[in-house]
Amino acid sequence: MAPPITDAEFRKAIDLHALSAGLTVSWGEQDGKKRALLDPGGVVACLKDGAIACNSTTTRDALRLLIVEMRSAAKEEAESARRSNVPARRDEAKGDDFDLDRWRKSQGQSYQVAGKEAPNAFSVSGAANKQGLCTQIMDAGRSPTLVWGHVRVTDPRTGQYREDRVSHEKETFCLLKAWEDASAMQRKMPGLIIGICESNMPELDPEKRVKGMPAGLWLTMQVMRSWSMADRDAVTKAERRAQLKLMNREWRDEGEISLESEEETAVREARR
Repeated sequence: MAPPITDAEFRKAIDLHALSAGLTVSWGEQDGKKRALLDPGGVVACLKDGAIACNSTTTRDALRLLIVEMRSAAKEEAESARRSNVPARRDEAKGDDFDLDRWRKSQGQSYQVAGKEAPNAFSVSGAANKQGLCTQIMDAGRSPTLVWGHVRVTDPRTGQYREDRVSHEKETFCLLKAWEDASAMQRKMPGLIIGICESNMPELDPEKRVKGMPAGLWLTMQVMRSWSMADRDAVTKAERRAQLKLMNREWRDEGEISLESEEETAVREARR
């Protein structure tokens, strides 16, 4: 029998479900217990004796699945931490300090784009720090369907600055993430993708399990986690691009180059 659901698990499941479905959450109390109101839809959910009570069966089942997944992930993380902490405890016993330089050298410095290497945010940030560049977040935020980041990077020695803005639209972001993760897992688990849903999301084999979860639930959680951090991703990408501009090392992805080429072709044809 599964252990009772805690208040913390309930609140986290509500927040994750609202995030994935684009809903707003209002918290109140009912009979001395925390109650969540999800809109639009007027769905009410609360905890009663360690179980979820909800006026929507679909929402209740979704919350239960989220909690099962969270517990499974927490168990995996605890086991991983237990294994990885064995050498760490030996270091602590010797009084060793964390070696920052060694950690920096172990970090990846680039990623692959269309078969070519591009500097990642970690390496660009290191180069910018060496030049004393300063970053200012001009604007950043999120709505149920959009996240964005607008960043200015300044060279205090010259006063020169460059700006960049990156935004992610939820539907496009989630589709790209879903196909990237599903395709990567397909290489390890052939036959995982069995088709394309009406929403253009990958359809996964319902009989397969990934990390102890039904494949569909695993993919949903992967996408939800990424979307919950998408505003931070937008700021990081905007900062990297602005830093590269200021250092005269702008790197354009393959998609940007293709779009620019198409625009130039369209302008030439319009002039004719």
